[in-house]
Amino acid sequence: MLLDQVQRDKPIGDEAIKELRKKHLIEGRKPHLFVSKHIAQRTDKKVEYSMHKGLDSKSCERLLVDSLKDHGVLTRGEIDKLLWNVISDQLDDTQKKTRIGNILRKLRNDGIIQNETKGNVSNWSLVK
Repeated sequence: MLLDQVQRDKPIGDEAIKELRKKHLIEGRKPHLFVSKHIAQRTDKKVEYSMHKGLDSKSCERLLVDSLKDHGVLTRGEIDKLLWNVISDQLDDTQKKTRIGNILRKLRNDGIIQNETKGNVSNWSLVK
């Protein structure tokens, strides 16, 4: 019953969340809860699980670096478009924008990419 509510994006109580987590039946943060991987596999919800989970930061970083190797330079808008649908669909637009900004900041601080801003256009490229 509670698991069904999670699948339908209905709110459940804190005690119910604790119990379902203890049994490894749900993942995510309140209010963005979703069924765990082994439940998704048994209920043919593998694709939905993967969309909720999204790619981790390391995978997003690799995707971005590979794209920069292929294309040389990407604008912030192009980077947003590249990463938008691979980040968890549980995040709202502001959270996705922040997550992409954090990925860019980490790669810049690690000396992997650089920002060459020209006016309002932010161009990102690999450090030579």
